[in-house]
Amino acid sequence: MNDAWRDVEAGRQQLDWAVAIGDPAEAEYLTPLGHQVASRAITDLDAFFGPGWLHRATHPGPGTTGPTVMPYFASLLGAPAFVAAISLWARLQVLVDAGVQGIGQVRKNLRVNPAAEEFRHHIALARLAVLASQAGARLTLEPVKPQGGPGDLRAVRAGSDVFVEVRALGPGQGFRAHSRWIDDAMMHLRVLEVRHDVHWDGELPTEPDVQWKEAVDAAAAEVSATGVPIEVVVNGATLTARPGPAPTGTQITGPLWEADEGHRLLQALMKKAIKTQSAGAAWLWLEDAGALWPLTAFASDPLPQKVKVLQQALGPLFDAHPHVLGVVLTSGEMRFGGPLDDATETHHRGAAFLRTMPGSLVRESIVVHRRLCVPGQYALITEMCAEEPAWLDHALARLGVPGGVAALTTWPVRQAPTVGRQYPGGRLYVPTQSYPSPR
Repeated sequence: MNDAWRDVEAGRQQLDWAVAIGDPAEAEYLTPLGHQVASRAITDLDAFFGPGWLHRATHPGPGTTGPTVMPYFASLLGAPAFVAAISLWARLQVLVDAGVQGIGQVRKNLRVNPAAEEFRHHIALARLAVLASQAGARLTLEPVKPQGGPGDLRAVRAGSDVFVEVRALGPGQGFRAHSRWIDDAMMHLRVLEVRHDVHWDGELPTEPDVQWKEAVDAAAAEVSATGVPIEVVVNGATLTARPGPAPTGTQITGPLWEADEGHRLLQALMKKAIKTQSAGAAWLWLEDAGALWPLTAFASDPLPQKVKVLQQALGPLFDAHPHVLGVVLTSGEMRFGGPLDDATETHHRGAAFLRTMPGSLVRESIVVHRRLCVPGQYALITEMCAEEPAWLDHALARLGVPGGVAALTTWPVRQAPTVGRQYPGGRLYVPTQSYPSPR
C-alpha cells in the first residue's frame, strides 16, 4: 500500500481518481503512451464525476449501497484494473467529446446519486451508446417520451429508429441476505483463529446462527487448550477446528443456494415494457449484474439452448406488450480459466453471441425478437452485440490514442481466457467459495 492509500485509510485524504488509478510513473506495466493516457483518464474522470465523488461512493449513507468501484483501482490491482479504468474513461469521454445529446443529464444523475443501482444503470447505458455509435448510429441519451418520463437510448441508423430501454438486474434480496450471513460467519471464524491460534477447514451451514457460533466458540477454545482437532456438525455441515496456522490448501466451502430467478427477470422486463408504451416500438435490454450468471443452470446451457429458453420465457411479455420488438439479455463481464473461442448462434427468432473483451473478459449476449421481425432494427441490435470486442480500440482511436489498448500496457490484454468451474444443475446456485487462511 502506497502513502496515498495510507492517507486515505487514516482519513487524512479523500479517495479520488488519482489515488485509485495511481501515479502512472510508478506503474511498471504501462508503456510511455500508457502513462499519458492514464494521466488523461484521471483528469477526465475527476471532471466527469466531480470532486469528492469516489469518496462519497465508497462511504454511502445509511440504507444506501455504494457502487462497485474496486475493479477500477489500478494502484492496488495492477494491469487488469487499469484496463477496466481506461474502459470506463473511454466509454464516457467519447460521449462527452462527441457532445451526444443527453450526456449532461447522465453525468448529473451520476454525480447527484453515487449509488450502486444508479451507477450500474448509467454505465450500462453508456456502454450501449458507444456500441451503437460504433455501428454508425446517431444517439440520444434519455430521449423524451410522450408519457412516462425520459427513455434510455435512441439510436438512429439509416431508416432504422431504435428505442432501447435498459435495466441492470442484480442479485435478489434472498441471495444478498445469504451473502451477509456467510460474510458474518467468516469474520467470526477469523476472530477465533487469531484469539485461539487455530484454523478451520470444512463447510459452512446454510444459515450460520447463534447455535453454530456457540459451537465453534467452544471448539476453538478446546482445541487451543488440548491441541486435538474437533469437528463441529450443524445442520449437516461439518467444520473442523485444528491447532496452529492453516497449511497450504486448507479451505472453507460455502453452502449451495437455490432460488428461482425467472420471475424476477420477467417482472423487470414487464415494468420496462410498461414504461415504453408511449414510445411506440421499443427494445428491452437487460444486463445481468449477478442475478443469473454464473449461478444458474441457464448460465451453463449452450448458446442455442439459451435462445430457446429465453424465447419460451418471453412469450407472455410479447403477448401482453405488442410494441416490444425484442429483448436482449447480456451477462456481466466474466473471467474464465482456459481458452474460449468467440461463438455465434443464430435462430429463426434470435441469436446468441459469446465474445472476449479486452482484458480477457467474456460476455454472452442473447437476442430474441417477436415473430414479426423489423430487419433494420434487429441488424443494429445484433451488430452491437457481435462487434463489442472492437469497441475499446475504436473508442481510443476517436480519443486520439493510436494502437488501441494493447499499446498502453506490456500486459497481454487480449490473452486467452480460462474456463472456470462447472455449476451443478438446478435453478440458482451459489458456487462453492474458498476462503484461504490469511496466514
